[in-house]
Amino acid sequence: MTPREPWRGHVMTVEGLIPADEMRVTLPHEHLILQGWSHLSTNYFNSAYMELVQFSQAGGTTLCDLTTVGRIRDPSFLRRLGAVAGVQVIMGTGFYKDAWLPPEVHGMSVEEMTRIMVGEIVDGVGDTGIRAGVIGEIGVSRPITATEEKVLVASARAQLETGTAVNVHFDLGTDDREYHHALDILQEAGADLEHVAVSHLVPSPSTYELVEGLATRGCYVEFDMFGHTPQTSADGLLDLHLEVVVSSVRALIDLGLLSKILISQNVSHIRHMTANGGHGYAYLLRDLTPTFLSYGVSDQDLRIMMENNPRELLTLRC
Repeated sequence: MTPREPWRGHVMTVEGLIPADEMRVTLPHEHLILQGWSHLSTNYFNSAYMELVQFSQAGGTTLCDLTTVGRIRDPSFLRRLGAVAGVQVIMGTGFYKDAWLPPEVHGMSVEEMTRIMVGEIVDGVGDTGIRAGVIGEIGVSRPITATEEKVLVASARAQLETGTAVNVHFDLGTDDREYHHALDILQEAGADLEHVAVSHLVPSPSTYELVEGLATRGCYVEFDMFGHTPQTSADGLLDLHLEVVVSSVRALIDLGLLSKILISQNVSHIRHMTANGGHGYAYLLRDLTPTFLSYGVSDQDLRIMMENNPRELLTLRC
């Protein structure tokens, strides 16, 4: 790995370092290479551009693509797409859930995993020279597997070495104890939990205790399923109806958690594209702002959740 200049106070995008204060409205959990379509086709790039530029036109500036090993990654695609759409793209490094990983990953040591993540942050992915700016999404299953435990330890070590934030994926319906078990692994390996985000939380009265507990430990709590609303699961584990979600965000703000809340959409499949009837990347800005305001979430609250908090999380600390 090559020596580097101090990065503290900056954010790493696929086009290079930027001062953190240039980060404005940010989606902290999205995907630009969507399941269900080959990203190598010209049609896909053009369609992806039309989707992403809507976010820019709605006032968005920055987007985190949290696609990690186990899913299709293409740093050059991300850089080209972000450049033409006028969006600062922050790319993830790390490893997704156990069942998605290529066989060779299971045989890696913690040291090898750490070296890969640090290398992608410091030198870039492969021979592209395009650097990752966040560790994650790091995938964990129910229960956490031996490989995933190694990945969590390696993520903590990579954070310590690079000052980069960690974002951890949890499946919907994960038992509360599993969230804290994953955080315990990170913390025992030296991670700064105030530089960690917990993904795929659903704001509802049934999750208030969990969300408060995670935030009390210092984590950012990420409500990133807005791109999937409305939706209710048969087992009752998932309720994404807007009136429940938005009113619950307001309730959690009232509980004093505003400085720890992130909001995003997790656009991840072609069915989420506006061209296919989905909400797309601009949904929060274009369509949901009036809904938030009607429930008493102020413009200042939205600014903190979509600007201040992502900036604080993603600013490099060494």
